[in-house]
Amino acid sequence: MHTLSFEGATREKSGRIVHAKDRPARRGRIGDALDGSLLVLLGEGCLAAGSYTLAVLLTAQGRPAGWTSEILRMTLGIAVVSRLGTSLGWNLYRRSLRYASTLDFIAIAKVVGLGSIFLCLLVEGLFRGLRVPGEVFVVDALVLLILWAGLHLGPRVWTVRRSALRKHGRRVVIVGAGDAGTALLKELVLDSTSYLRPVALIDDDPRHWGRTLYDVPVMGGTRDLAGVAAEKGAEEVLICIPSATRRQMRHILNASRQANLPVRSLPSLPELIRGGAEAVSRRDLRSPRIEDILQRDEIRVDVEEARKVVGGKTVLVTGAGGSIGTELCRQIAAAGPRKLLLVDKSENSLFYVNLELSERLPNGAAKPFLVDILDAPRIRQILRSERPDTVFHAAAYKHVAMLELHPEEAVRNNVVGTLRLAQAALECRVGRFVNISTDKAVNPRSYMGLSKKLSELCIRELSARTKEGGNGAPPTKFSSVRFGNVAGSTGSVLRLFWDQIQRGGPVRVTDPRATRYFMSVPEAVHLILRAATLGRGGETFVLDMGEPINICEIARTMMLFAGLRPNEDVRIEFTGLKHGEKTTEELWGEDEKPSPTESDRILAVRGGHTRTHNVIEKILRMEQFLKAHDRDGLVRYIGEIFPDFAASRVSEVCQPPGAATPHVAPASCEGVA
Repeated sequence: MHTLSFEGATREKSGRIVHAKDRPARRGRIGDALDGSLLVLLGEGCLAAGSYTLAVLLTAQGRPAGWTSEILRMTLGIAVVSRLGTSLGWNLYRRSLRYASTLDFIAIAKVVGLGSIFLCLLVEGLFRGLRVPGEVFVVDALVLLILWAGLHLGPRVWTVRRSALRKHGRRVVIVGAGDAGTALLKELVLDSTSYLRPVALIDDDPRHWGRTLYDVPVMGGTRDLAGVAAEKGAEEVLICIPSATRRQMRHILNASRQANLPVRSLPSLPELIRGGAEAVSRRDLRSPRIEDILQRDEIRVDVEEARKVVGGKTVLVTGAGGSIGTELCRQIAAAGPRKLLLVDKSENSLFYVNLELSERLPNGAAKPFLVDILDAPRIRQILRSERPDTVFHAAAYKHVAMLELHPEEAVRNNVVGTLRLAQAALECRVGRFVNISTDKAVNPRSYMGLSKKLSELCIRELSARTKEGGNGAPPTKFSSVRFGNVAGSTGSVLRLFWDQIQRGGPVRVTDPRATRYFMSVPEAVHLILRAATLGRGGETFVLDMGEPINICEIARTMMLFAGLRPNEDVRIEFTGLKHGEKTTEELWGEDEKPSPTESDRILAVRGGHTRTHNVIEKILRMEQFLKAHDRDGLVRYIGEIFPDFAASRVSEVCQPPGAATPHVAPASCEGVA
């Protein structure tokens, strides 16, 4: 148990609580600051005395004997006091020497100028018969300006010079010679305590080439990055282009990866604005996100499109506490639903998503239900009482390796659960039902992929039956959404890679040839919401996700993003494909036909497996095996329905010994995908 102690704590007049032991330290810091200011004031006084003396001596030529000593005896003290008075009046002595700038020089010039005018008037008023020539005050002002500027700016100049000449530190190349890059360069060059040492700038604007900024040369464009980095012995790349497009960012990251250099970048311009950053600094640098290495432009999320689907309506989301479910609930909440029903069987996940959404939505608009989708009576009760307009079915088991050990649970949760939920939605006349699937459902090799394929076929057949048996439009429009790996979701290979990198490795990759389709969580949710508007009944929607990405290259890139060199700081180890895994994934099968839709980069897939007739009856038969706890019978029955699936698993079992023996990756994964 932790105990909070308030012993010795008091409250200031402002109401802030201060611990007694903190007061001496605070007074000490204030005292140190005052001591420093007094030393500066003392130095200013000494320099003022020297400046005035030198001015009198320089203008003494042609004056009578004794004139110099008389002028100094009568006016030196007044000159020093007047100078100190102006410094005190404008708080010049309290300006920081460490962070002095041109603003400080302007302040010095202003104080010296006004002080000279004041001193001239004071001497003329007090010593009318002394006749001090005006050139004394002019020379004094010029000399004093130089001396005080040296006092205030000298430490800064010395620090800057020492920083510029330092030989230690991590050598970095800055990409971007615009305002952001220049601001970061200035901070790194002028800070002698920084462990980063800029050695070159890169910019695609030819007008910057050949220039030198803060003694650092601009040496070419991004295509020259590898050569410049090698020439300068760079150890890291800093990307400082907040306005860079996804395409530009990908080009720069590829160049950095080819040079095998760790990478960090500034946030994008919208992120800097949201963060309220007043100026760019090295504290804004971050490792690039997985969205930065997607081999395509990210799809823009449009809140207005979501509002057309869920605005002012009652929406139910199963698996609301998962990665997809949570982001789905966030985007639905932003679109202004009348009510958002959160269904999940994980108490902890449901608690946190409900807590977040309760702050975003009016009181009572977010309503949690701690229930398993397999509890059909309870699900029907919720649907009848709440009467949702749309159901998004995101609840599913998704970990391939785990479901290989428990195929009966894959069928129970992902297949039977989907059927029971869809039947309840149809019975309660829900307007739309969107089933969330995966690309692993195409030519499945794992029980997880097969279970999602069965759920797609179930939704398709249920939609067809309602169209055939009903008069007019069916009461529920069913559709499925299929996409690849979701970057950053729970259990994602990217999270696993990152955890392994943080532990110091090794990073375990299944196969150097393995590729996967990737998308961000917001993209996945956007596709789901768009499918709800496009669905007319029975379609499976797929995102055109560009080219698949090599998993080994992703691992290498993530290491570079973490500031580590692959196979030098962290090893890559190939473990071999596990049971149920494939080298490549597909977005649609040979017996499926993709066609364009109204929405750009979203395809509708029709057609399907020839053995899908009466799939609902087959699922009910599987349920009988589950009730009888007959796992072996269930597996045999699945093999009868999908002989290709069973044959692929037999070939995996017959794999030659040693085929999956772990080995260390080569220096590069290029050419193996």
